[in-house]
Amino acid sequence: MTEAAAAPNFTVVVPAFNEGANVEPVVREIVAAIAEQPWVGPYEIVLVDDGSRDSTGAVMDRLAGELPQVRVFHHPVNRGFGAALKTGFSNSRGAAVTFISADGEMGIDHPLRLLKEMGDRDLMLSGRSRTVTAGREFLTHGVNWISRILLGFWPEQSYGTWVIKGDVLRGIPLHSDSGLVNLEIILYCREHGKAMALSGVTQARPRLSGESKVTNLRTILNIFWEMWRLRWRIKRGQ
Repeated sequence: MTEAAAAPNFTVVVPAFNEGANVEPVVREIVAAIAEQPWVGPYEIVLVDDGSRDSTGAVMDRLAGELPQVRVFHHPVNRGFGAALKTGFSNSRGAAVTFISADGEMGIDHPLRLLKEMGDRDLMLSGRSRTVTAGREFLTHGVNWISRILLGFWPEQSYGTWVIKGDVLRGIPLHSDSGLVNLEIILYCREHGKAMALSGVTQARPRLSGESKVTNLRTILNIFWEMWRLRWRIKRGQ
């Protein structure tokens, strides 16, 4: 069998940092859901352990030994959410690629819906709806406005689920090590005339267990710094 014939139709990237209690239920949900959708065809799940200090890496390795669809990549140290995504994206083989978080907030049903609607488009996007505290809501609006000022782009379209053609994704020069990498993908597709469509809203769920790792001051400041660097690259035509 040739490499092209063996390539999966769909890749689901799952990055994780200290999600030992959550990653297995997320993977099991993906496998069960796709089993009920035979039109998806061959698929793979690419797990990325971003230097976790708990059982995440061991759980991933066990799943890879049990499930032929699963491949695992490990970062020796924590490098950031975007860095984990980039590792997953660069090692993906699917004709279409998506990601879901290892905390269980996003279900695989949303990417599957986008995949089914994709047709010949390069990128399918969705918004996101979630119930958060007043403080988190204030923080989100702050990030949105700074993004608007620095990048001229309202980033709410990057908050939901998306599905992208694999060859397009693997050709994008991604830089960010934070969640800003998702915005880089959208900006690249917009600037290079890729066929894009927005479809519906992803309804976020409560995470399975544990606490969010993206609301601390260090992460927020890092996102602002990477926005500034991204603006500089855009101005230089990079």
